[in-house]
Amino acid sequence: MDENVGRGRHGKPSNANASARRELAANRPAKRGRSKQQGPIPARGTHDAEAGGSRTRTRSRLGQAQNAAEDDDFDADQFLNQDAEYGEPEEPQPDEPQIEEPQQPPRRRPQQRPRQPRRDAANEGYGGGPSDMSLLTQYGNHRAVPIWDAEPDDHEVLKRTLRCQASGKKVMDIVKPPRSKRWFWDPIEASGLEPLTRVNFSVLDYGVIWAFVERWHPETSTFHLPLGELGITLDDVQCLLHLPIQGKFLNHTKMSRGEGADMVSSYLGVVREDIDKAFAETNGVHLKHTTLQTLYTTNQTSAERAIAENKPAHVVRLYRERSVRAFMLHLVCCTIFSNKSSYYADVVYLQYFQDLSCVHEWNWGAAALVHLQHYLDHGSAFSTTQMAGYMSFLQGWIIAHFPRLSVWVEAPRYTANMPLNSKVVPGQGHKDAAGYRSSLDNIQTYDCVFSPYDAHRQVRPLINACWFSGWLRCGKLKAKHLPERVLRQFQHVQGIPRNPSMSATPGMNLCEIDRVFTEELELRMIDEEMRGRPVTSPWDTEPGYMSWFYRVSHPVMRPVEAPESPPRPPNLEVLIEAAEARNDPNLMQVCRSVKVEVERAVRDGEAVEGTPIHGTLQRILNLLNPILAYRRIKRGKGTRYHTRG
Repeated sequence: MDENVGRGRHGKPSNANASARRELAANRPAKRGRSKQQGPIPARGTHDAEAGGSRTRTRSRLGQAQNAAEDDDFDADQFLNQDAEYGEPEEPQPDEPQIEEPQQPPRRRPQQRPRQPRRDAANEGYGGGPSDMSLLTQYGNHRAVPIWDAEPDDHEVLKRTLRCQASGKKVMDIVKPPRSKRWFWDPIEASGLEPLTRVNFSVLDYGVIWAFVERWHPETSTFHLPLGELGITLDDVQCLLHLPIQGKFLNHTKMSRGEGADMVSSYLGVVREDIDKAFAETNGVHLKHTTLQTLYTTNQTSAERAIAENKPAHVVRLYRERSVRAFMLHLVCCTIFSNKSSYYADVVYLQYFQDLSCVHEWNWGAAALVHLQHYLDHGSAFSTTQMAGYMSFLQGWIIAHFPRLSVWVEAPRYTANMPLNSKVVPGQGHKDAAGYRSSLDNIQTYDCVFSPYDAHRQVRPLINACWFSGWLRCGKLKAKHLPERVLRQFQHVQGIPRNPSMSATPGMNLCEIDRVFTEELELRMIDEEMRGRPVTSPWDTEPGYMSWFYRVSHPVMRPVEAPESPPRPPNLEVLIEAAEARNDPNLMQVCRSVKVEVERAVRDGEAVEGTPIHGTLQRILNLLNPILAYRRIKRGKGTRYHTRG
């Protein structure tokens, strides 16, 4: 039968003789191996959702077929039959006997890890809490669930770590002009961003960072610890980073490549061809960190050359402003806007540096907090493998509130008027979070410094914005700021807080969030009545708070393991013989003898009732009776004691 059965003129497919074509296809030899046209799956690109960049999507074969169907020269019949085309079919020889090939054993599919059945929280609950699901409504997807359920030898869960992306060291390494170059430092200091050049760490303790990410809960925007809730507040931002926490929220939206190219060309002086190439390399409206560093240095060189050539002052000022803008964009994108890519900056933030005299009007402190909480929300889910945000800020917060937990030393050049994040230099610590997880499970009240900024109030006083309760936002991202949940950080006794939805109304749009913060700040503050009374001890809570907290949360990440029996000494028999030779007294027999003697003295009237000696004998009996009663109860349960008598 001819291979062209069912084809019409010019080789186009026809519906005629379709049954014959199906029969021909059925007689083809069985297909082995993978199709030649099947290639590797493209990798999924990184993307900063907040900045509105482009996303590289993984396409399946079905998606490739749909795209190919839009081409004019596409032959659908050829595509549907591509698996059947292996060249000329071999015709069987009638004179030669057919030799049957031995059957190949079936391939064994790799065993997949069985999925754990979805837990019925309403009936089964969760080990270690919460038993009341009214607060942590999304706890079923939290990282703490598999960590609690894991066996002690399940290293895939217990040793699992997040890949943290941190770019703060790039700010430390970039060469900056001396402080005498006021053309550079005056706009940097006026913007409020100058502290970001001082507060970064070259080394981070990733183990302790992972241990805290495991305890973060998006429903409350706080860390849940055995001590209660602790959170990162605007007060932490202003004391640790010295960033402004007042002003307008950053309000950028998604930017097209054309808009981004116009902005880079106008404010950084890059030609359009180079901009298009840079956007293509980063697959979005982004510039590499190395590109920004080059623009920063080349514009400085151009300004110095213009001065040497006696060019007009506005030309020199143009080059210097471009250099400052490139530095500022590099500065914020390596710190407060650090993303998962770790090598590019989002051009969308360049719009805030168009007019260098207006940079201070924006709320950079709220932007840092919102951006960090955005990544903490994602990092708390068990399916997440990466963590980004301002890692130096998070490390500094941990050291400030838990100074005994990780390794650090005090910076030698720190002065009292500098940000507190520049006071410490952290060590590398342990990359494994298991040790820090156990330390946090067994933390004591004296291990936590609830309010570490008392000595810094003359530099950064506690302003009204620190008491704001509601939504913060940066671009299209928003985060809860709920100081009523962490009152001990403000030296007030912690009580049972109100539901987060009462402070941060669900579904509030971005314009309303801006209006509330700028126009209703005093109305949304935690007033004196809600703050309650000041603490006597830093860890003070209202009666009933801890029992409520242990019902609605999971303060401990791992179940307590029963200690093993102590090892048997090799010279146990020798020790027993030595004790018998010394004729050591039996303590329980001594207690019985004392009780009998005291009861006899009271009974015989040796101590007159109402006298001090009579009261002393009664107290001795009250001390002995519980000991002897406990002894009888333990014997009744079958416990054996190696005592004589």
